[in-house]
Amino acid sequence: MSGPIVRNYKGGSIVYFEKDKAEDIFVLQKGRVVLTYTNINGVELKEDVKLGEFFGVKSAIGRYPREETAQVIGAATVLVFKVPEFEKFVSDKTHLIIKMLKVFSSQLRQVHRQVREILGQGEAKNPAFELMNVAEVFYKNGNFEHAAYAFEKYLQHYPDGMYIDRAKQLVDLARKKTPFPLTIQELVYKPEPGAQAGKLQEMLKTMAVPSPNATSSVDPNSILSQYDKASTLMNAGKYADSIDLFKTVSERTDSVTQEEEQFVENSLFYMGKSSFKAKDYPSAITHFSSFIKKYPKGLLLKENLYHLALATEASGEKEKAKQLFQKVTQMPPLDDSISEDAKSKLKGGK
Repeated sequence: MSGPIVRNYKGGSIVYFEKDKAEDIFVLQKGRVVLTYTNINGVELKEDVKLGEFFGVKSAIGRYPREETAQVIGAATVLVFKVPEFEKFVSDKTHLIIKMLKVFSSQLRQVHRQVREILGQGEAKNPAFELMNVAEVFYKNGNFEHAAYAFEKYLQHYPDGMYIDRAKQLVDLARKKTPFPLTIQELVYKPEPGAQAGKLQEMLKTMAVPSPNATSSVDPNSILSQYDKASTLMNAGKYADSIDLFKTVSERTDSVTQEEEQFVENSLFYMGKSSFKAKDYPSAITHFSSFIKKYPKGLLLKENLYHLALATEASGEKEKAKQLFQKVTQMPPLDDSISEDAKSKLKGGK
């Protein structure tokens, strides 16, 4: 076995895109790499990879497509492992294995907590209802692929379930990316006696918080909790409430981790995005402009500038918006979706 190779990247390069086939595992040796992904609330997040930290591990070992995009900021040098090389490397390094397990466990608990908050529920009712409810939340938020996948799992695990007809109807619509039907009745909880649990129930048991004490350990006033709640409010169309809560987060000065600092930074951008969605363009322009002044090297700078251009255009300042869209196309990476959208705007597209 030859061992890892060294790979150098220029600024703006993409190490891998979301949904790419995962074969390699990376270690950041020098420079800066940012991971961009969408959380369960539908909010785009960015996370810096620390020097010496592995990334791309879960998808490579699990042999499923990448869940995030890894982009180089400035320039970077990484070590690249093939899965067998990585497994051999960590086989006698218990501390690395334990560290990765802690990270994965924390991420799983975070996903579980966010699902519970989105559904507005406390303790789980039963796996069949949980799965249908999660699928419909994804569907209503426009996440058609995740919705279809969840409906398919319901059909697989509960072929005689109470929601089987509903699942068959919705999975077909979700696959076609048809908006959630307004005529369908609200999902109502019904106990399913005798339902087969199998692997799905075991998965839900693993995700479930085991005791009331564990649930209460999540501080509702933490930066993460407030940020997640604000994101949920924004996705639910409650823009005034989301702006108030994002404002609270943006003014927090008690962040102790890089993740919390990023949430504080992101909140100013999402104040602007919530205002934009509410069609309060003057406020949106104010928030987006404030973000540029406060975070001139922020991870969301390019997306922020693009939304500032949109808000400026919507307020009637076409020429100024055109200049902003032009600036967006000149910011690295030059071939991402934001650049393409800005180019479309300059060509008169929608």
